[in-house]
Amino acid sequence: MTYRRIGIIGAGLIGKAIYDEVLRCEQAEVTYVLASRAGNAQRRVPEWLGLGLCVYDLEEALARPVDVVFEAAHADVLASIAPRVLASSDLCGFSCTALARPDVERAITENCLANGTRFFLPHGAILGLDGLVDGRECIEDVTITTTKSAAGLGQQGDAHGVVFEGTARDACRKFPRNVNVHAAIAIAGIGFDRTKSIVVAKPGTDEMHHRIQVSGQGFAWDFSVASHSLGGVTGAYTPKSAAGSVRRILASKGIVNC
Repeated sequence: MTYRRIGIIGAGLIGKAIYDEVLRCEQAEVTYVLASRAGNAQRRVPEWLGLGLCVYDLEEALARPVDVVFEAAHADVLASIAPRVLASSDLCGFSCTALARPDVERAITENCLANGTRFFLPHGAILGLDGLVDGRECIEDVTITTTKSAAGLGQQGDAHGVVFEGTARDACRKFPRNVNVHAAIAIAGIGFDRTKSIVVAKPGTDEMHHRIQVSGQGFAWDFSVASHSLGGVTGAYTPKSAAGSVRRILASKGIVNC
């Protein structure tokens, strides 16, 4: 599949990383970037965006034909647009906590099957999804522990220690903007209800830290990923990861490292 017309939903740090990567791809071009009205009452077009590409109306964006859409906005946005996008194009969703909702996961699966389209799950801020996919039949336990600042988790500034412990499904519902890593691990591995999630608030830290512990029939993995915050909920590695996902999806010839 060759993707030539690209839609982007979200004009933040990840949206910009996706846009910049598409510009590097000779055969593809951006058709639109859907930006949020929130905090942008005057609808100022981001300086990095090409003229005429920035839109603020969902209907206007979806009226422009594309081959693939990259979503980098919010779980609620992905949940609402996925069925409509998948009716006519492929979709890559970075806000994958949305799939913790059974109705959303079902709608995405059914629309892909009905329309012959595909949903791409990017690895985001984490590594090792290939191992989870390959080993899911013999994996017995998966625990992921995320440590961030209290503010980054939407908690009171003096919050510290474990603020959540439970299933990945419940973690995604409680922290939809903070635990996309948990969703990606759950989807690739043994599911939202069997994957254990722990969220820890660490006052004063500017680092986002994820520890993944996996055990199965005759094997065990224990690895960590950390990056500094770029502000808000995005770590320094995530935009680079997003660009890499875009690059692999758009690649149409030669050796593609997936």
